[in-house]
Amino acid sequence: MKKFMISLAIASIAMVSYAQETVSEVVVPTLKNSVVTNSFWSNWFVSVNGGYQVFNGARTNGESMFDHGTPAVSVNFGKWHTPGFGWRIGYNGWELKSYEDADKCDFYNVHMDMLFNLSNLLCGYNESRIWNAIPYVGLGYGANVDVKGASGNGKAGSLTANFGLLNTFRVAKHWAVNFELSGMMAKNGFGGWASHHNGYDMLFAAQVGVTYKFNRVGWDNAPDLDAIMAMNAAALAELNAQLQAKEAENAQLKSQLAAAKAALAKAQDRIKQLEAEPKFVDVAQSVFFAFNSSKVASKKEIINLQSLANAAKNAGLKLSVVGYADSATGSASYNQKLSEARAKAVAAELVKLGVAESDLVVEGKGGVDAEKPARLNRRVIISIVK
Repeated sequence: MKKFMISLAIASIAMVSYAQETVSEVVVPTLKNSVVTNSFWSNWFVSVNGGYQVFNGARTNGESMFDHGTPAVSVNFGKWHTPGFGWRIGYNGWELKSYEDADKCDFYNVHMDMLFNLSNLLCGYNESRIWNAIPYVGLGYGANVDVKGASGNGKAGSLTANFGLLNTFRVAKHWAVNFELSGMMAKNGFGGWASHHNGYDMLFAAQVGVTYKFNRVGWDNAPDLDAIMAMNAAALAELNAQLQAKEAENAQLKSQLAAAKAALAKAQDRIKQLEAEPKFVDVAQSVFFAFNSSKVASKKEIINLQSLANAAKNAGLKLSVVGYADSATGSASYNQKLSEARAKAVAAELVKLGVAESDLVVEGKGGVDAEKPARLNRRVIISIVK
């Protein structure tokens, strides 16, 4: 159920991100000290170590265990099930030196250990951590194959208790260097000479070696479901807000569309009315000019002449184009020339609208004082010649 909820939460974030048309990678929040259990084939390892070991039997004859040192060799194969807990099957052996006469005896110890990575357990999982401290305990079976007269088969066997501290130092993703301090506890007499007192034969070793981790290495941090749900809720709230904004925009567009349809219908009715009206209307049009100017100031002034131009073209009518100036300024001769120039400017625009030049009667009336204020006299009046 937990994996299903995690998958559902991640999928929902991905869907929200796709809906928002983002191109950045989805970042899933994770818990710092929690990981997802990986598959059976992940986080396996094999290690090979070598070093030095000392034997400390229950029977010492007053000798120091350091008087009985021999080389140590071990091979281990195991798996980490979590960053903090794992197991291994190990073999260590070669020779040990007993106390009675320092004879070297061939032996082996096969054991299974439980591993506890204190660095990950106490400080949280960190794949890039350089040093990991890993104490372990385990059980096994050991045999001294050179014990004289033991059970008539030359071998003293014993259940063994194994313990130690494994230190690993990361050098690459799949490789680590080991430094291991280990101990093995066997029955009294494992080394070849039994004590009459209670006790155990002990073997202590210090070894260095390498570990190779194969297949998939490491763990993924577990998704933070609370954070994911909060992100999901925020994203859904944002999408709802966007949806509401789109709905409001859609309603506005519908209103504008209805208004446009009404305007279109009104325009179509007007077109029908215009088509039913006479081809021309005998209404004079005026084009106004700026002070002391004969230049048509705005194209809007010309657009207003289109109906008269159409009448002249379609009905064969002539148009009168009469220019005026303001008599309040300028001399009479100057105003006469200015009024003529204004009339000619408007006549030129009518020709551009398609009116034949022969259908235009162009003249200037000079300065007048017909309208108040004076600027209204600076114009050209266009009308149909009757």
